[in-house]
Amino acid sequence: MREIKKSVIKEIGKQIAIGNTCYLQRYTGKVTIIDNSTEDIKLIAAQEQTLLELERKMENYVKIEKPSIENRLAIMKDFLDELPDKSVRKQLSNALKRNNPVRNFKKTIESDIELTQHWSNFKVKEYQQWVSNCIIDAYNY
Repeated sequence: MREIKKSVIKEIGKQIAIGNTCYLQRYTGKVTIIDNSTEDIKLIAAQEQTLLELERKMENYVKIEKPSIENRLAIMKDFLDELPDKSVRKQLSNALKRNNPVRNFKKTIESDIELTQHWSNFKVKEYQQWVSNCIIDAYNY
């Protein structure tokens, strides 16, 4: 196994946070990003070709996607511990208890610029940790 640079982990964390899927080449550390939000027909076709190539050699890659809904909810709940303001913490806690907790949480977060920035920073760190854990698991540590 080669050492994976922190900058690579940061980049993968950012990519999965916006909904993309990343493939980390186990031996070179090269990252292939699949843009899951594109509507560009040519890019979609190129990505499908890339995916076929990756699948043929999947044992050489670590596929990293955004965390499951359960993990994302756990990250959101962990964020509550970061907040000094009890009323904001309560608002977010209530948002997570209603139907569509992710949507409610985001809607509450987006109502405050400082809170949005704080959440964004927290989420990036948590996703980077998620990526690190995925890589460690993939290398069977």
